[in-house]
Amino acid sequence: MTKKTTLAAVFAVSLLASAAAAAVPEGSFRGTTPQLRGGDVMALIVRRDPADARKGYAILSEYTRVPFIPGPERIEITRWVPRMYAFRVEETAEGRFDFKPLRVGASGVEVDGGYAHFGRLTLSRGRMDGATLTRYDRGSVMVAETIIFDGRVSSTWEGFVAGDFFGSQDPTGGDYFHKAVNATLGEDRVATFSQPEIEGRFQMTEVAPFIWTLTPLGQVKGADRVTTRIGVFIDIVNWKPFFTTNEFLLINPDDARDVGFYYQRH
Repeated sequence: MTKKTTLAAVFAVSLLASAAAAAVPEGSFRGTTPQLRGGDVMALIVRRDPADARKGYAILSEYTRVPFIPGPERIEITRWVPRMYAFRVEETAEGRFDFKPLRVGASGVEVDGGYAHFGRLTLSRGRMDGATLTRYDRGSVMVAETIIFDGRVSSTWEGFVAGDFFGSQDPTGGDYFHKAVNATLGEDRVATFSQPEIEGRFQMTEVAPFIWTLTPLGQVKGADRVTTRIGVFIDIVNWKPFFTTNEFLLINPDDARDVGFYYQRH
């Protein structure tokens, strides 16, 4: 091997290493913050943009745990999601990524311009264990919370899931066990709601990877509770391969605590 060939090989390896370090850290990560109680956790699920590994999308959720169930993460069953946020993720420097809140816009989803500062994820020695995420509220220059990550959650961010669902408002998780249905998501990507506050048919569109918006088809009731929301499918507890129950969640960009929570029915 000549000296020129050796230098070329070293340069190529260096470029590959730099590209790997710059990639958005894809996966499902467990975080803590002083705002949490008991065994509750913050769950961060990140997907890379297929067109650019230095960018991606993220869902940040607070999980309320069923109390008094010690054991592995999957056994500590999540009963509710009291708040959720959706972000566009972009690398700003090696090991640092801006978390830009999303909202529904004319072209699908877009970065929310109402934030004085974007969130910032800082890796710890290139890893998510020990990484920190600072989050800001809309219109505020003060840090709303700092989340420190350690370990993973079992949740997975899924593609479109057709089937019957139940829109729940019971934070105790009691609606999980009955079989009522008040929403159906068809293979044709049409969602039909039959709830007191939401009725009618909506066309679902994947406006970014694994992110959905809904548009009314004809006359509907409660359009503002659907068309302004960002839809995602999450398998929260994730008992694969034994069985799967996915959740369809509608994120309100203006109020993270106003989560539309839909259990899949089998």
